[in-house]
Amino acid sequence: MTNSPTPTVGDAHFAGPTTLRSLVSVIVPVYNGESHIEATLDSALLQTYRNIEVIVVDDGSRDRTREIVEARALSDSRLRVIGQTNQGVVAARNRGLGVARGEFVAPLDADDLWDPAKIERQVSRMIEAGDGTGLVYCWWVSIDADGAVLDSSPQWRIEGNAAETLLEVNYTGNASVPLYRRRNIEEVGGFDVALGDRHAGCEDWDLALKVAERSCVGLVPSVLVAYRRRRESISTRTDQMWRSYALVLNGARQRRPTMSPALMRRSHDQFALYLAGVSFWSGDYGQAVLCGLRAARSSLALRVMPYVIRLFLKKILRHHRESRQVVRPGLAFGSWQMPQPLIPYDLIYSRGVRRWRRE
Repeated sequence: MTNSPTPTVGDAHFAGPTTLRSLVSVIVPVYNGESHIEATLDSALLQTYRNIEVIVVDDGSRDRTREIVEARALSDSRLRVIGQTNQGVVAARNRGLGVARGEFVAPLDADDLWDPAKIERQVSRMIEAGDGTGLVYCWWVSIDADGAVLDSSPQWRIEGNAAETLLEVNYTGNASVPLYRRRNIEEVGGFDVALGDRHAGCEDWDLALKVAERSCVGLVPSVLVAYRRRRESISTRTDQMWRSYALVLNGARQRRPTMSPALMRRSHDQFALYLAGVSFWSGDYGQAVLCGLRAARSSLALRVMPYVIRLFLKKILRHHRESRQVVRPGLAFGSWQMPQPLIPYDLIYSRGVRRWRRE
């Protein structure tokens, strides 16, 4: 468990046909993650799909992260830890990809949780969809620091050749959602190093876009991921997120120069509203308004507005915190009733898609 030179993506290769026993590489980048890393590892190691390797890339943590992971590795040989000096999340993700041996790759952020059947169901869907599918996603819930459910994702039902739609709206949600074929990640060169520490934030979306441009997308229509919202996370840094998004959008435009201005405008508006929602949740209402104004002229903003007003009223009138379901490692998410999305973008999108396509 010592530092070693950083390998490149694709140093290891799988062999043999795709089956329900194919190896899945779970890659967990972490920096100072002692508060949640143990629960995250438990949720990975408690998967019903047993043929996995869990690769933790410790990006120069200064807390007890390394100690916690190494102690957990003593009781499960499927877990290993790689250390490196602090280089940022993009470098850490690629470091894990470089030593991965599985046919499939499942990124997992160091504070998120999985339903126990997440990998099994996604591998089954990947096999069912065939070799032309390189990415399988699912639905998710957002949780707070204690694991209490805050919100539920839209119930997207987008499959097939869906790269343009993915640019318009990130239906894969976050880094802990997709399962990839590793060869599809290798074809696009892994996570983009241009989205380094200064521009991190959209690197998971960028990778999903590149894979979707070269292969089909599949879906498991169930909530299988719990995404932990933290007020200090990268996603709350709106300036950095805008810079990251601009690089992703520019890269997509260069790869596909025939994309319509209307598509890029809808992508911009959707991302602006996403950041407005993140800012609202973080309590930065001024920033939420500024982000929302970036999309003020769009029909999407008008469709979202009634839900936003309702959220503001609830925020003002609520005098006590509602009881919420708490997510724990090993807990089957389907054992409790899922909340409805605070803003049902899937329904809003489906109602407006015909008119948007005519623009």
